[in-house]
Amino acid sequence: MSKLLFQFLIVLTAQSQLIAQKSYHNTQPDNQLVWKSNYLLTWQDFEGTPESHSMGDAGTAVKIKAQPYQVKRKMFYEINAIFLKDKSWYREQSPSLLAHEQLHFDIAELYARKARKKVKELAKRGVKDLKTYNNEVNKILNESNYVDQQYDAETLHGSMTKKQLEWKNKVMTELNALESYPAEPIAL
Repeated sequence: MSKLLFQFLIVLTAQSQLIAQKSYHNTQPDNQLVWKSNYLLTWQDFEGTPESHSMGDAGTAVKIKAQPYQVKRKMFYEINAIFLKDKSWYREQSPSLLAHEQLHFDIAELYARKARKKVKELAKRGVKDLKTYNNEVNKILNESNYVDQQYDAETLHGSMTKKQLEWKNKVMTELNALESYPAEPIAL
């Protein structure tokens, strides 16, 4: 079982939040992991402690960080799926539970890719209004929250093996279909 905390960060006002590319890329906190195709979560990544009212055997906390920024008058947008180590926890350990929690992180990356695709489409159309980008990304992030809840409901937090496998296959197929939208800055 898992209980997921999904956080979304969208910077809605570019003027007060613009930061230089160099400083943005060099400030990944130690308590966070950016999704990478060649890295699978381990129980050691779950550094948090469940609260007394937390239900389930594990909880995965992820956020999708969508950040516009400016470098020398050029606007960029960066979107990352991030695992929050200090907010993710476990009571029990098993390979199947860890696989269930990993798929929560994979779902976050799937929706980060969908958001990157939308940003690239808008940039290709020549859209300059940052509010338009933020609104479109926010719609995708809201959808990801719904899908993540649906994942837990349909798999009974990973306890239904057949449904868990169906979800894994579905998410992996969609991730592969969107592999041309990696985590990298998108010029607007």
